[in-house]
Formats: sequence, structure tokens, C-alpha cells
Amino acid sequence: MEKKKPAAVILSGDLTLNGEKKGHEALAKKLAVLEEKGVKVLVIPGNHDINNHAAASYFGKEKEPIQEANEKDFYDIYRRFGYDQARSLDQNSLSYVYELDEKNWLLMVDSAQYEPYNKVGGRIKEETLDWMKTQLEEAKKLGVSVVVIAHHNLLKESILYPEDCTLENSQDVVRLLESYRIPLYISGHLHLQKTKTYKQEPGEKGADYHISEVVANSFAISPNQYGVLTWTADNRLIYTTERTDVEDWGKKTGSTDENLLSFSGYAEKSLKDVVYEQVSSQIKNLPKEQIEEMAKLYGDLNSDYCAGRPIDAREIKSTTAFRLWQRNLPDSRLFAQIDQILRDTASDHNTWEGRTEETKEEGSDEDDREQTP
Repeated sequence: MEKKKPAAVILSGDLTLNGEKKGHEALAKKLAVLEEKGVKVLVIPGNHDINNHAAASYFGKEKEPIQEANEKDFYDIYRRFGYDQARSLDQNSLSYVYELDEKNWLLMVDSAQYEPYNKVGGRIKEETLDWMKTQLEEAKKLGVSVVVIAHHNLLKESILYPEDCTLENSQDVVRLLESYRIPLYISGHLHLQKTKTYKQEPGEKGADYHISEVVANSFAISPNQYGVLTWTADNRLIYTTERTDVEDWGKKTGSTDENLLSFSGYAEKSLKDVVYEQVSSQIKNLPKEQIEEMAKLYGDLNSDYCAGRPIDAREIKSTTAFRLWQRNLPDSRLFAQIDQILRDTASDHNTWEGRTEETKEEGSDEDDREQTP
């Protein structure tokens, strides 16, 4: 990020494993180093981060409870990463508006539920929706374009993971954002790379404009990528993904660790190995070589699914491994999940393009601006 110099780097929630206060403090120190190098950082909380009773410290195999962060702790620890510079702060949540420049705002929305305790699913408070409407109305009057960032998903993004991912009041949020013709909502939470444009529910009144969503997959798992959102001079928004170049860092620091020097392959194999072990342990009473082939197929599909890469269902269904699943475990939960993945990955989800409503002045020679969520 120091080399790329984006307008801002966004961490859209789940900043810690389970809301450990010491974990937040440690991350804030790292983010402070980035800001000292001239790169602005913006954060919002995810469902793991506040009032999480699972907060723990780990020493080898030993696990002990540790102090969790509450809402005030989160604000105090991260206030320099967006909150102190906010154009407007919501008084009922950890939401805020950040002004990228005079023509572009980021509406950073706190979608986590942590009162009185942490929940997995997300919901935007009614009071926060009212605050959002006020901000969007002001942006409309000023001719400002707005992109919304939150942790939980706006749309029903995954067939495989239908629960606790989409906002509980997503329809209300969709109606609000579409009424102001907001082009893009960026989220995380799902741990999958996904893109989608809203489609009306059966019987819903027609509209001439629909919002799109980009879900950024987890930075912590292969392919360890991040999203880049670019505002262009001709009024377009372009989203792409880029992998973190750990190999280059390893070479420059003189590392001799082969896992770092060939990190992309190492990270992908590590993810597949974890899934392979989980799946193979659930397949019983089959020859070892068949279990290995079946578990490998599931691991490969899961890796592509997380990365948002397209999968050719017809090609997969012609493989020996798929036929083994079909013959031996046709009614199993795991085989049903394979089917769900194949129905959900026909296209690439690593790129998206749209347009903002606001047209820049003719003859503008502004450089393209990049934003990394």
C-alpha cells in the first residue's frame, strides 16, 4: 500500500479473531505505521470484534479467556482510522461518512449487532438508517457520489451459506440506497469473492435502477487478495482484485523460507489441505484412494469458490471424482454442497464495473483515484 498510494485502505470488519482487546491494540499499532508512511486507513467493526465472549489468548494448545473489547474500546483504539476525520458520525452506531474528495464520499456503515452481546448476523439500526438518509440527502444536494461500505452482505450472495450473512433488514437498506441511486455496496463477512446486482423479489414493484454489491473475500486465506476500486475521469467505477506479493517481499528481505518464497502455491495448498482433512474424515467405509480423490475434488472446488473463480460444472461432472461422489454418497450433505458450489460459480467474480450518477466537469484532467477495500 505504501508503494501504491491509494486514497485510503479500508478494513471492512472482523479485525480480530474474537474481539480480543489486546488484538485490536496490536492491529492499531500496525495501522499507525501505515499512516505514518502516508497511507490513510479506515475501519469499521465486524461481527467478531465487539462484546465477543469468545475472546481468548492461546499458548500452544492452551486457551484462556481474555478481556474483550466493548464499543467504547473499539472507538478509542481506532478513532484515528476514520472516526476523527469523519464528515459525520452516527450517534447510534460506529458508522461515519468519510470524504475522499469534494466529489466522492464513503459511507462507512456499522452493520454488526453487539448489544448486549455479539451476534453473527447483521442488521442496521433504524436510527442509523435515518442518519444514512440524512447523509445521502446532503450528498445529493451537493452533487456528491457515494459508495457504501459495511461488513455484512446486502444481497443473498451464496447458495451454500444462506444464513447469518445477508442483513436482517436488507430490503429496507436496498430501498433506501436505490432511492438515492447508489451504485455500489461493498461488504465482507462471507469469506467468498462475489459480485451481484440486486434483482426484484416476485411481486415487487418495478424500478429502473438497481444497486450492485461486491463481497471481498477473506484476506487471511488463499489467494490472499484485496480489492481495488478505481474512480475514473469518465465517471466509471471499476473493481478488480490483486494478490499480495509475499514472494517479492521474501526475496527483498533475504528470507530463506521456501514457504514464503513460493507463497502463492503454499497458501493454496494449505487451504486445500485443511478442507481435505475435514472432508476425508467424514467419508467412511470406502477405499483410501477413493476417499483421497473425492476429498481432493471438494478441496479444489472450495478453493475456487472462495477466490471467486469460475467453475465449469459440465467438466467437473465428467470427472472420476465427481462420479465417485455421485455413486457412493448421493444423499450426503457434502455432495449437496458440491452441487450448490457448481450452481453458484458459473462466472468470474473478481471484476465489476459501474457508473456513478454525478458527471464530472468537462475538460477535467483529474487523475484516476484508487480505493482499496
